Amino acid sequence: MATEKRWTAYDSIQTYFTTELDSLADDARALGSYIDFTATGTDQKIYMDIELYLAQIDLTSQHNPSVYVWILRRLAGSTIEDGYLNSSPARKPEVIIPLNTINYVQRIVSSLVLTTPYQCKMLLQNKTGVTWASSGNTLKYSIYSLQDV
Repeated sequence: MATEKRWTAYDSIQTYFTTELDSLADDARALGSYIDFTATGTDQKIYMDIELYLAQIDLTSQHNPSVYVWILRRLAGSTIEDGYLNSSPARKPEVIIPLNTINYVQRIVSSLVLTTPYQCKMLLQNKTGVTWASSGNTLKYSIYSLQDV
């Protein structure tokens, strides 16, 4: 008999970036704190939804504005893989969030982002062509998985 799969319940939505995104200049980065994906037992979650909210932003004169997000794995001790406030990793981001070329607030959700069985930090880079609003910008996430029914 075939086993069916269904989504597990979301963990509660976690706010990851707030003031770190205020007045974030074009091409600048924000590096967050550790997220622990190493839960034991049946509670391990392998997917993440990322929700980006940008307060009023004028992208009408921009071409392909986006936001890059890397999930940087913790290595030995407190070291993480390359990717810092002053440099991007030498690999593609886990998520590229495209934005609309409008003059308005924007809320975008990227779903089914694969997590990793380690502690990680998220690195976000503003690739919109403009500096973001001075307040009200956030990045949130929630994690979930599949289960047999």
